[in-house]
Amino acid sequence: MATISIGQYSVSNCKVKIKTATNPSETYSEIADLEEMSLSIENNTETWYSINDGGWQNALLTGKALSGSFSGKRTLGDTGNDYLEGLRYKIGKDAEADWEIEFPDGSKLDFTAVTALTDILGAATDVAPLSGDLTGKGKPTFTPASE
Repeated sequence: MATISIGQYSVSNCKVKIKTATNPSETYSEIADLEEMSLSIENNTETWYSINDGGWQNALLTGKALSGSFSGKRTLGDTGNDYLEGLRYKIGKDAEADWEIEFPDGSKLDFTAVTALTDILGAATDVAPLSGDLTGKGKPTFTPASE
């Protein structure tokens, strides 16, 4: 993938991967026919008003949470797509997955998320969907692009 150092980039320039194997080494696979990946960071800000500040608000960012969703088409035989589909009926720790996003500038975001698949079928003229929601677990790891 070409590295983009300045300017805007299309989301389609990112690589979205899911960990599909751990032995003998960690293997991350791209997910075929992924159409949309939406991630957001929610912030928890504690606010208070103190006398010594004249009643003006003070604030401290005390927590963060990563969440998101994805949608695409079910593609039989693709390693990443098949692995993701395999999480559909899992529950508890079995429904967790490790994700990796590679950005066009070379930076990466790695995170673990509860991966809850949602849609199963649609209209007779639709392509079978592969979509769901992500709830981040713990602190993600962001690796800046190397110089």
